Amino acid sequence: MKKMYQVALFVGGFIFLGFIALILTNGDQLGMQRTPPPNQKEERMEQKGMDQVLAEDLSMTTSMFLSQLSLQLDRWAEQDLSDNVLKQKFQQEVQEHPHFHSFAIVKNGKITETFGEIHEEKLKQLHHQHKELTFSDPYQEENEHFFMISKEMANDKTVAGEINLTFVKNYIKDLASVADSNGNFFVSGDDPEVQWKTTKDLPRGVSAQTVPELGWQIVVHSDLEDDEEQHYVEGQAVIKLVNNQNSEAWIEEQEDLSLVKNSDPYYVVESTTKSTNELLDDLTDHPDIEFVEPNFVFTKQATRTVVPNDEFFQPYQWNLSQIQAEEGWKVTDGSEETTIAVLDTGVDPNHQDLKEKVLEGFNAFDGTSNSNDQHGHGTHVAGIAAALTNNVTGIAGVAWQNNILPVKVLNENGEGSSFEVARGIRWAVDNGAQVINMSLGDYHNSYILHDAIKYAHQNDVVLIAASGNDNTNEPMYPADYAEVLTVAATDDKRERAFFSNYGNHIDVAAPGEHIPSLFPNNNYVIMSGTSMAAPHVAGLAGLIRSINPELSNEDVYDLITATAIDLGERGHDPFYGSGEINVGDALKQLIE
Repeated sequence: MKKMYQVALFVGGFIFLGFIALILTNGDQLGMQRTPPPNQKEERMEQKGMDQVLAEDLSMTTSMFLSQLSLQLDRWAEQDLSDNVLKQKFQQEVQEHPHFHSFAIVKNGKITETFGEIHEEKLKQLHHQHKELTFSDPYQEENEHFFMISKEMANDKTVAGEINLTFVKNYIKDLASVADSNGNFFVSGDDPEVQWKTTKDLPRGVSAQTVPELGWQIVVHSDLEDDEEQHYVEGQAVIKLVNNQNSEAWIEEQEDLSLVKNSDPYYVVESTTKSTNELLDDLTDHPDIEFVEPNFVFTKQATRTVVPNDEFFQPYQWNLSQIQAEEGWKVTDGSEETTIAVLDTGVDPNHQDLKEKVLEGFNAFDGTSNSNDQHGHGTHVAGIAAALTNNVTGIAGVAWQNNILPVKVLNENGEGSSFEVARGIRWAVDNGAQVINMSLGDYHNSYILHDAIKYAHQNDVVLIAASGNDNTNEPMYPADYAEVLTVAATDDKRERAFFSNYGNHIDVAAPGEHIPSLFPNNNYVIMSGTSMAAPHVAGLAGLIRSINPELSNEDVYDLITATAIDLGERGHDPFYGSGEINVGDALKQLIE
């Protein structure tokens, strides 16, 4: 029996909120030529470019956050507070809003109405003006950071709010530090080396971006590792037995072997005394075992004019206009009968832009239906594919009406194993998914993963995968499998995003740089990566199957590639595949 593994190593890999994709290769096993590893100077230049894109994502997200706050102030300023019943309902709404700690209406410098604790002394901190908004510097109370925002209205009235900055801190996490307009850092990482006090402490060459409305500076602190990283769960192996009927009993009979996870026909086993390589050597030639491999770690990687009224569509969602989404929506905006499975970190089912369209999902770690997103990546991906649209709020999704089936195969750190991903694929297929989006991956050719991919393909599921964010021609998995439609990333100029992986396995491209979408707890953020490009294509596949569910998965692939906008070299090329997807042309061809 052939040993189905090689040691997986992550070289200069990155895993952060702004970038997520899949980077997997097992080129030597497949007889492919490996790209020589970049030297340290080249690697650091690549990392600096990635850091700068992330800094831009974080700055744009903060600007979008301020826009959301401004619109909320407008809505609240119009409330009729003379009616006590309406006043009580309004007070409850303020308390339930995720960002506003308190709210006040001010006339001639005096507070006339207040909800929550806000005092006139705090209004004196409003020193910074940007267009119609006035801001304070951030300040800290009881280990939480706040700042004040106000807006002039008609009749000498001002509305003001005290904003809890927990969202900004949670989104940025340890990726970056934020300094106020005076150059003082009020958000910083846990690493002592990046706990700067002022911008004067910054080392040369760091990537930074200014939030124009506030004058805040966001500085990315890259964690570029010089050492190679182990990319499988030590001491574990995934097996499939020749006779699956007595698998658990067989495992119990083996000395120094315990069952960790069971997802028939796949089993994760563990040794307390052997390393992964020793365990694989022992099991490889066992007559009862069909295959064995490491438990690889995967990471997040109308004849009518249709202009959605979502608040962030026109100012931020260049990506949907670029792929001719409005033209496609003239034909269809999707169907509740079509389901897109999102294999990722889970999905926030209570997000205001996803409510009532998120089906009961699956947690591939514990086998329960708890597929809530504790990371944010999966919610962002789901929003791109199918956020609620024309609901005034937030963003527009590609497939408005299609349902989302959340399958949690990555944990709160954006990590999972080949076992969870394969288990999630099979569950999604068995529970009605017509399209599966996989913004994840690794550079290892996993037998268990490919087996699950083939199972999905044989059951006529459309499989979409991100190509990866390492600017390399080494293929990732599942992106390299023939059964999968692989997606590279473009920018707003229809040029290849510099981080996007390339090669002959690339099928199509889609926007993947500075893409706005959802984040847990009714938030909205901007991220970059081929992880963001893939759900554009999954959304298009969902729209195609909404119009004609009889088309096979291969028919869907052919339609998407045939109608793509040719970019780069004429015809199929390694950077764009057949080109950038064209939603309008693809859907029109179905009805002509």
